[in-house]
Amino acid sequence: MLGNKEHAITESKLRSMWSRMLKVARFDSKTFLELKEDGKATGQGVAIVALAGISLGLGTALINATESGVFSATGLLLGGLLGVITAISAALVWSMTTFLIGTKLFRGSTSYWGLVRPLFYSYTPALLFILIAIPVFPIRQAAGAIVGGWTVIAGVFAVKNAMGFSNERSMLTFVVGVLILSLLAGFFLSF
Repeated sequence: MLGNKEHAITESKLRSMWSRMLKVARFDSKTFLELKEDGKATGQGVAIVALAGISLGLGTALINATESGVFSATGLLLGGLLGVITAISAALVWSMTTFLIGTKLFRGSTSYWGLVRPLFYSYTPALLFILIAIPVFPIRQAAGAIVGGWTVIAGVFAVKNAMGFSNERSMLTFVVGVLILSLLAGFFLSF
């Protein structure tokens, strides 16, 4: 028996995480602010990003399998694994970029981890990226666009609440971040 040690994952913690995920998906400002202050939510946020990566990776792997006619467990496993690695890497790069732009350029007020927690939770709508695997042309595109847009809007709300920004400043932080990362990607990919 574990004695007085606290279990890492409990039903209560999962219910709390699920509740917060639903509230973040509905752009609930109070929940974003709670996440900013809750140091115990960092691991949960990383888990959400990883699950979103699995969803996108599996969705992409299923699209490839459908189009090629070759279904394999290995392909699905690799798709999910690649999705996790890509999502966590992208989330870290995006959070660092957003933090630097928000705090240095626009004078936002938060710690790095105070931004990361709400920002990582804002990936909750991306859990629905698995819907891109639906093999009907307009549904696949609509699902990708809706889920992608929903995730971006949740991210803008996360920045707004974590940094104490107006809607405009939060959106501007997002746009400047996308431009900077696009320019850097273009520069490095040109070699």
